[in-house]
Amino acid sequence: MSRVGKGIGSLAMPPLLLMAAAALCGVAVRIIPPGRVFDDAGDYLPVHSILELVSISVSLMVFSLGWAVRRADRNHRNLIIGLAALAAAAIDVFHTLSYAGMLALITPSGPEKAINLWLLGRLAMAIGLILAVTTTERRWSDRGRRLCLLVVGLLTAVLISAGLAHPEWFPRTFIPGDGLTTFKISAEYVLSTAYVAVSSLLYLRFRQSGDGNDLKMAAAAWILGLTGVLLTLYGDVGDLINLTGHVGKALAYLLIYSALFVSGVQAPYAALAKEQALLRTLMDSIPDLIFFKDPYSRYLGYNRAFAAYCGRPESEMTGKTDDEFAPPDIAAFYRAKDRQAMAAGHPSSNEEWIDYPDGRRVLLETVKAPIHDDRGTLLGMVGISRDITGRKAAEEKLRRAHYDLEMVTAVAAHDLQEPARTIASFLQLLQLRYGGQLGEDADQYITYAVEGAHRMRAQLTGLLEYTLIDRSEPFFPPVDTEAVLAEALDTLKPRMDEAGAVVSHGALPVINADPGQLRLLFQHLIGNAAKFRHPDRKPEIRVTATRRDDGWEFAFADNGIGIEEAYWDKIFVVFQRLHTLNHYDGTGIGLAICRKIVERHGGRIRVVSVPDQGSTFSFTLPDRA
Repeated sequence: MSRVGKGIGSLAMPPLLLMAAAALCGVAVRIIPPGRVFDDAGDYLPVHSILELVSISVSLMVFSLGWAVRRADRNHRNLIIGLAALAAAAIDVFHTLSYAGMLALITPSGPEKAINLWLLGRLAMAIGLILAVTTTERRWSDRGRRLCLLVVGLLTAVLISAGLAHPEWFPRTFIPGDGLTTFKISAEYVLSTAYVAVSSLLYLRFRQSGDGNDLKMAAAAWILGLTGVLLTLYGDVGDLINLTGHVGKALAYLLIYSALFVSGVQAPYAALAKEQALLRTLMDSIPDLIFFKDPYSRYLGYNRAFAAYCGRPESEMTGKTDDEFAPPDIAAFYRAKDRQAMAAGHPSSNEEWIDYPDGRRVLLETVKAPIHDDRGTLLGMVGISRDITGRKAAEEKLRRAHYDLEMVTAVAAHDLQEPARTIASFLQLLQLRYGGQLGEDADQYITYAVEGAHRMRAQLTGLLEYTLIDRSEPFFPPVDTEAVLAEALDTLKPRMDEAGAVVSHGALPVINADPGQLRLLFQHLIGNAAKFRHPDRKPEIRVTATRRDDGWEFAFADNGIGIEEAYWDKIFVVFQRLHTLNHYDGTGIGLAICRKIVERHGGRIRVVSVPDQGSTFSFTLPDRA
């Protein structure tokens, strides 16, 4: 059978069953009239009151449950049914008090007055079930929920007042000696149709989802539909049919409460238990130490890795402090860090050496963060400790290796200056004394050697300058970058005059930086712009600074020869050149020095360029480097 066929079959099942049950009851009443269970209406009054009291009590429980889970109920089905149950409970209270034999409320009690209120109660529950089944998922504010409660309360009060004070406003439902009127029977059939329609929709939902709560709700709606049919067949208030109708109503309300209890209370707890089991599995599978404490540093729980550290299962340490397993000084240290993390209001970290029961000594990096509820109340803290012993050893080894490499590079660059200077000096003497005497080839070889010696000295100077950038401790006082730019231009004046370069700038800020390194950075960027100028136009260099969220972005824009995009990253590497020495001189270290200076200040440098049009070198410097 296709899905469409199954859907039609599911929708048709409750009405068919109801028609079959109604036909069976109708035939049974005509063949074997139901016997009188109570000979006198007064004898039935206590039983009727008890049955109605059960229905009223369950209705109030349904409302209480629906209202309690209103914020977690995404489609508000429980809340809608709860409000309908509240209205039905209030109406049923006065239906019970208006039954024949009860004291008069405003107007005399009697069958017709009680029937009117009975129909209003059934109508309230029918409307609630219809809205609950057909409503779509939406967000309701607390104000909207309270407004719905107020509207339902006012409307219910109006209906009850009308039923008590003006029963004549309602059509006749019962005529002494004749029994039920056509209106009463028709009204019951209409309400039964509404109930069985809801039952069909709920049964269809059950067939699609397999949720047993939908089946319970479908059964409750079907029973309420059958109850309405039964209450058109009774001949006397004390016969079996009337009694069965009231019992069915109480049973239907119990089914509704059961369905809402499972979906509104048990299901969330089951989902919570599932999430807790998943969280526990994840925590125990993580090698880091994870623990939870209350505001007084008492343990609320921890994972398997922490249990291995403290040597005790979680169940033994819950509600206890670090004093139970750690030495007094270590426990005091832990508590101090706990208080510090909870007082700070944000995560804090520290490093600590700990000893495991098996004799291992490891270094832990511990992050502790406070935990607050929705109202901001401190619930405690969570801590995560990671073994960083191996990482620290590797970092220290790498640091020493880096330091040794820098020392070797710096010493080599410094100590090789003198041999390079000596070689260059003697080659120049050789060129002066024997130039033109050893032949043209010899003169050329000597010239190459002299140029190479000078280039070696320049590269050694640049390399030494590169290694010394981050050798000293960072010191970043306030610096006027406009003054730094002026100093850099003074240094570069001969070169700039030779190239005919024009430098302009916008407003430049005061920032925290190393003034000497910042001047060197400006010199390299402006000097490069003048060196790599376009042969057909004079160099124009524009320096600007733009405010960003966390600092300043400087830009040095020129109209030079530009750079292919493939080389944008390559040019910041030591000794990486894009042009031969025949075209442009240089050591290939200048932009590497620029990058190292910017990174030492906590920024980043990059270039954007269009070949044959120019380049823009931009770098960021934070407010406080």
